[in-house]
Amino acid sequence: MIKIFDSMSKTKKELTTNKIVDLYLCGPTVYNYIHIGNIRPVLVLDVLHRLLLHQEFQVNYVHNITDIDDKIIHQAEKEQVTESELSEKYLQAYLADLKMLNILIPKKMPKVTDFIPENIKFIEELVTKKYAYVAGSDVYFQVDKISSYGTLSNKNPNELMPNARISNKENKVSAFDFALWKDTKVGINWESPWGKGRPGWHTECVVFINKEFAGKTINLHGGGIDLKFPHHENERAQFLAATNQELANIWWHNGHINLASEKMSKSLNNVILVKDFCQQYHPFVLRYLILNHDHQQPIDFTEQLIIEAVSTIKKYHGFLQLWSYNTFVSEIEIQQKQYHESYYQSIVTYLSDNINTTNTFAVISNMIKDLNQALNKKDFSTDNQNIFSTLVFALEILGFNFEFGNYSEEIKAKIKEWEELKVKKDFKKADLVRSELQNLGILPKN
Repeated sequence: MIKIFDSMSKTKKELTTNKIVDLYLCGPTVYNYIHIGNIRPVLVLDVLHRLLLHQEFQVNYVHNITDIDDKIIHQAEKEQVTESELSEKYLQAYLADLKMLNILIPKKMPKVTDFIPENIKFIEELVTKKYAYVAGSDVYFQVDKISSYGTLSNKNPNELMPNARISNKENKVSAFDFALWKDTKVGINWESPWGKGRPGWHTECVVFINKEFAGKTINLHGGGIDLKFPHHENERAQFLAATNQELANIWWHNGHINLASEKMSKSLNNVILVKDFCQQYHPFVLRYLILNHDHQQPIDFTEQLIIEAVSTIKKYHGFLQLWSYNTFVSEIEIQQKQYHESYYQSIVTYLSDNINTTNTFAVISNMIKDLNQALNKKDFSTDNQNIFSTLVFALEILGFNFEFGNYSEEIKAKIKEWEELKVKKDFKKADLVRSELQNLGILPKN
């Protein structure tokens, strides 16, 4: 049984009662390269995705792509390309970041521009049901029609929504009514019953969910804490209006990533791009930094934190190489071995309890400690081999696919040569052979 903390009920709730899981994650607006704050929810849900697959769930994981937006239009003008050219460029860059970080690609990654007819039809339905109204060439959702509005974000609707009609250029009933269809002559637009325009951001995600999951309540809807209000609150309101059902059983939100205790934001120009971080450090350093924290709390990135993460990743990889070197065990052979029951159960139990990756790393440390003691004693018993297999499993379910254990006959002969040279005290030649083994990934580099 997997339990996840639900942002709306403030309790841990069972993810599913059957072997099918519906997940939805708000993806990026592809107008630029993504920063490390953008990738946090994707990395955390990647672990959940892996856990579910390991436990043989059928996972319907949808992760949307916003490929038309004011930011895209402005950036396209700046780069002197079309909106579609710009969004495709940064979509491919985003997919490259996912691959670099060893993130499993979701089952579907729909784009807004492929769902315009569905958006129009959905908005028409809300107008017909009188949850939305037309104002000129715009369409707005009337927030005060949803009595439970504010429940997700814990905001009081009476404080949010003035009773009197306000006068503004949008001609809205309330300042908190939000756009479902936006009249626009700037950038790409589409014909609709209300004139040329494009869908509102809050509507796009609801339409994806309504279409891809056949109008049913999904198990989990995820995203950053900054999306809780107004984006997710507005998604929930529209789905309630259209279907008289809750959009998600569990609303999952991750904390911010801060730099020097300040929230990272492109508007503040204090971001670290994923591609830049991973060029300077190994991508697994970023994966470790993000996963070695409670995913609902903020992370304050510091130089010391990065140094410690670099050291840990080197330790993990180095130990895998060292054990496999001493036992000649290959990755294929590991997959055929049994898990150590106690350690395996600890890993699955922690990850099943609100994706507790921090305690999982503690289990990994304990396994390495035990195996280091076994190495010192040259104890390669079945029990210790099973601990090693479980260690590899733990790292893989956290998304680390370290390479090790590629022992051809040629490699085995070179290892034997190195050992013999050390016995003969021919250290000059031994160092050369050791360098060859390091370059081949057999021995860790110092």
